[in-house]
Amino acid sequence: MRFSIASIIALITPLALAADSLEYKATPAGQVIKDGVKLRILSVGDSITVGYLSSDGNGYRLKLDEDLSVNEVVFAGTVYGGNMSDGYYAAWSGKTIQYIADNVGPSLVQRPNIILLHAGTNDMNPNPAISTEGNDPAAAAERLGSLIDQMITACPDATILVAQIVDTCSAEQETATTEYQKLIPSIVEQRRNASHHVLAVDFAALGTGILRDDCIHPTDDGYRTMGDYWYDFIAQIPKDWITQPVGDDPDRSKDEAARASKSVSSSSAASFSSQSWMMLVMMQLIITVNLMC
Repeated sequence: MRFSIASIIALITPLALAADSLEYKATPAGQVIKDGVKLRILSVGDSITVGYLSSDGNGYRLKLDEDLSVNEVVFAGTVYGGNMSDGYYAAWSGKTIQYIADNVGPSLVQRPNIILLHAGTNDMNPNPAISTEGNDPAAAAERLGSLIDQMITACPDATILVAQIVDTCSAEQETATTEYQKLIPSIVEQRRNASHHVLAVDFAALGTGILRDDCIHPTDDGYRTMGDYWYDFIAQIPKDWITQPVGDDPDRSKDEAARASKSVSSSSAASFSSQSWMMLVMMQLIITVNLMC
């Protein structure tokens, strides 16, 4: 049987592209990632990392934590959200790669040994009020590369998993998103070829079935699926890339005290409001009785 050069290239090209990013392998939950090594994980990104519109506010992070249950896991980051006990991350809703780069520094100081980066969705938005640096896919990919370099410099021992971002079903944003997704593996490969521990991971394969009607954010089930994907990709990291995190875990005592104080204040305010309402009812009742007498 004869094959033309074109047919051979057609057969080889998908394999070459697939090798550029990790693909989901459905690793069973509850696997030890690396025996005796703590996972200090930093989730970085925009509203999808925040968990925007998820019913519990945890986004994918709770499912990821559950899948990693046999491992010692600490979530790094300076932002807190959701109702999970360790709900920290470095993500900002509606923000671009450049904004993330400008604000992620304090979280990188916490020296995570695994960084999960899903960024660029807002950079592809046709609205210039959102895509503040423009929505050109190539320029956004360069900004992503600079952000990865920033992470490598701050956390040279960390493994960085860089997402080919989730698809969109928005007709206005779809073309730019697809082009941007295609550029990410080569941006990552440049860093990996320089001996840095950086891997592209394929979330584009999820398609649009996981999305809400806004065509951007996952449903609750979609977020849980993302958690499974992140877990699977973490399980695929070469074992010798994963080392003990540098330094102590983040000190959360002040954060916990502030949240406790806020909770007490809210409870007190609610109690005061209830008491005030009761007093008002009683006063109205007294006035009514006096008028009747």
